[in-house]
Amino acid sequence: MAASGTVIHMRTVPGKPLHRALDKPLFCMNMDGSAGEVPADFEWDGSSVPVLLQPFFPRHRHPIASCRHDWRCKHARNHKERKWADQEFKKDVGRTSWKITAQAGYAGVRIGALLGIGNRW
Repeated sequence: MAASGTVIHMRTVPGKPLHRALDKPLFCMNMDGSAGEVPADFEWDGSSVPVLLQPFFPRHRHPIASCRHDWRCKHARNHKERKWADQEFKKDVGRTSWKITAQAGYAGVRIGALLGIGNRW
């Protein structure tokens, strides 16, 4: 497993031990292929993992992937954009973890999409 080469500057949010916030912007490619960023102070809650699986998939094991995914989901306007956000999550996790971990994470976010978790439409 190779490092992603991306550095994330984050902090724990006071009073919200499961949340993190960015100290500096984080590069984040947009769906149209243009360069974008998740702004400083964006707050997210890590990967939403069922309690029984948390020993194997800790909430903040992939902070870059979960931060970008939450940002993309927040701004997704339809199912196509949500699916793209989920596919990018899989790529991000795959840059720093095993292929099976990326596939399991992707399955989790797709189930979340099907259940309407994080959807605004």
